[in-house]
Amino acid sequence: MADQQVQSNSNFNLGEIFGMPFSEVLELIKNIKSHIRRIEIPKKDGSKRRITAPDEKLKFLQRRLYYYVFKQYKPTDYAHGFIARRNIKSNASPHVGATVLGKIDIKSFFDTISADHLKNCLFGNRGLCRRCKYHERMLDGKCHPSLYANKKKKYEFGCEEMKAVFIPTYCERRGYQPLIKTMIELCTLDGFTAQGFPTSPVLANIVMRGVDLRLAAFCKEHGIVYTRYADDLAFSSSTLTRDQLKALVLPKARRLLWAFQFRVNNKKISFVTRARRMRLCGVVINQKLSPTRQLVNTLRGQIHRATVMQPGQTTKKDIRHLKGITSFVMSIDRPKGEKYMNKLREFEKSRVAI
Repeated sequence: MADQQVQSNSNFNLGEIFGMPFSEVLELIKNIKSHIRRIEIPKKDGSKRRITAPDEKLKFLQRRLYYYVFKQYKPTDYAHGFIARRNIKSNASPHVGATVLGKIDIKSFFDTISADHLKNCLFGNRGLCRRCKYHERMLDGKCHPSLYANKKKKYEFGCEEMKAVFIPTYCERRGYQPLIKTMIELCTLDGFTAQGFPTSPVLANIVMRGVDLRLAAFCKEHGIVYTRYADDLAFSSSTLTRDQLKALVLPKARRLLWAFQFRVNNKKISFVTRARRMRLCGVVINQKLSPTRQLVNTLRGQIHRATVMQPGQTTKKDIRHLKGITSFVMSIDRPKGEKYMNKLREFEKSRVAI
């Protein structure tokens, strides 16, 4: 009976969206910290990457939200991270042959995507509004699926979801159970997205949509190529000098990111010319796409040690690890990657024969 009352107080069929009684969802939110574990992974620079891993129940809810709601949001053409059929190769390809490359990194990216970011970005999706039982009101012009359009009307005809999120006492007074507020609470921890939550990558691309479109428009005016892979912003040109590119894009990126409540990581600002190796997310772009020489040499040595020098000490886990690196090389340079993959496959066959 309680869940039926909850359903009647919402614009959406909450049980259908979450795949479980809404009362269980609310109970999980109250105790969300008991549904996570924190993992620290060492980084090359000696620091540690902190991962927040959800348990199976929380992960189930987050994946439901991803497929049912967040997947409907279209990424911009400039985003290449965490998107089907896009990757570091598609991110690097537009920059091949440029004479100068600039890279800007966003500081503590996932840890600074806040609930306020999500409140301002999750509205305006017509696919989500089509599932609302008051969808006809929107078609009649009495509700607009945009935060900014509704703000101008001061919520006069705004949907209940809008009021639930932006009017503090609305839910208590009306007994309304909001979808978007619940989604935000399920996908954030202490008010911010967490690195390790399956929803964080897609939410990052939703939040960065405004940054992408504004930076791309600015870059187009100046003949600059722009792409973004997660928190790595890349700019290249074949007509500007290094200093000219830096003078144009760095102040613009700083101001725009600040306006969206992000900050530039000053330690990871890089502007290089073609006279040096120009690398983007581990891919060299000077003349063609290619993996770095250091990566290939390291992989060659590891495969030689695993298959020739110390074959008796090589485990299945070691082979899987080497295959993963080789697959990455193959995605950038297929002939080179296949050569090393064939060596690993031959080694596996020889072990089976023994």
